[in-house]
Amino acid sequence: MRKFRSLTLPVALAAALVALPTFAKDPRREPKRLSSQGDSITEAINAEIFFPWEGITPNEWASFVNGYHGRWEDRLDLTDVHSHNQRISEQFGKKKRKNYMEAIAGADSEDLLKQALKSVKHKADYVTVFIGHNDICDDDFAGVPTPEEFEANVRAGFAVLRAGLPAGATVYTIGMIDLYRLWEIGDELTSLGILDCQEIWESQLFDFTPCGTMFGPDLDDGDRQATRDRIVAYNQVLADLSAEYEAGDEHHYWQYTDVAFRMTFEEDCPGTGSLARYEDT
Repeated sequence: MRKFRSLTLPVALAAALVALPTFAKDPRREPKRLSSQGDSITEAINAEIFFPWEGITPNEWASFVNGYHGRWEDRLDLTDVHSHNQRISEQFGKKKRKNYMEAIAGADSEDLLKQALKSVKHKADYVTVFIGHNDICDDDFAGVPTPEEFEANVRAGFAVLRAGLPAGATVYTIGMIDLYRLWEIGDELTSLGILDCQEIWESQLFDFTPCGTMFGPDLDDGDRQATRDRIVAYNQVLADLSAEYEAGDEHHYWQYTDVAFRMTFEEDCPGTGSLARYEDT
């Protein structure tokens, strides 16, 4: 079962300067048409409110990309994640703003092509890419794509974006989370402040393990290290492809960050609520 639950992950807008290529790029567009690609993490499934009888609970306001905080969210004391969407409105105004979520729960790198086509259709100025957790989280490691397979999938999506996005658009790619670090501190995390996360993972409560290749009850440390090594390899693919496209594409801006890999975890287990709060240092 390839599923990974959501987190609240505020990260900076893609406004920082990157190393410039030898040619002059088209002027960077204001990021008023936002389009997010990814899986349940970007969708913010179960990020703050979780109803077990529903299986998954959309928490759109808590998406680190598309999230919002209006009157009702404030009255209900829901988390204000200060999302990309909110920051864009603060910096560039709400006029002519568009906020598209292409991400969908369960998506893996093979789905990037379809999501990229939607970003192009929406004429996005600013695209976020956060993918790979459903590639790495399989029932067993034999089903995990190789770095070469992962690269081919991501490259196919990037090629669509390069060919179809408006000149001056930005593609902001976020590396995967260090799931091994989450496993290491699992005995310090609780579900609803009651149950130890590692005990939940090992007992397969509700007949569900959120990531069998990292949290499976029969794994040893070598198995988990192998999964972490694959995450590191995937992140290197994302970093290398972003650098390649940034250097070779005179019409678009391509940026990569490992901010998610460096994040800290606190409070709740994946699948039972907000997975983390990240403070960028």
